[in-house]
Amino acid sequence: MSTAAPHTTGFAHMLLQVRDIEASRRFYVDLLGFTVRAAKPLADGRPFVPFLQGIALTTGGPGAPLQIDHIAFTVHDVAGLAQRLREAGVRFFQDLHDGIYGRTIYIADPDGTKIELYEPPG
Repeated sequence: MSTAAPHTTGFAHMLLQVRDIEASRRFYVDLLGFTVRAAKPLADGRPFVPFLQGIALTTGGPGAPLQIDHIAFTVHDVAGLAQRLREAGVRFFQDLHDGIYGRTIYIADPDGTKIELYEPPG
């Protein structure tokens, strides 16, 4: 039996409500390179698209007030990804720059959720 005090051990997942689940799925898979993972359906019957990267999509649209400032993901070749996103017409909050975690961009997903994408140094 463990004597450690109860504590949080790590991030598990985030469920995002989106306006158009197919448009959002394409954005996360086709532009950001996310991988859809197998999962049981949601108990309430809503459509559900979970990703290996720790988020999942469902319907319902983003609510107000906003409760998420942004979601951050580490990436490989952030400059190449930024170019792909620019060519796809994705909205940038902030273009490629040296951020506190490495080379960083901030973009909007199809619902306007701010996403930080960064490549750690070294």
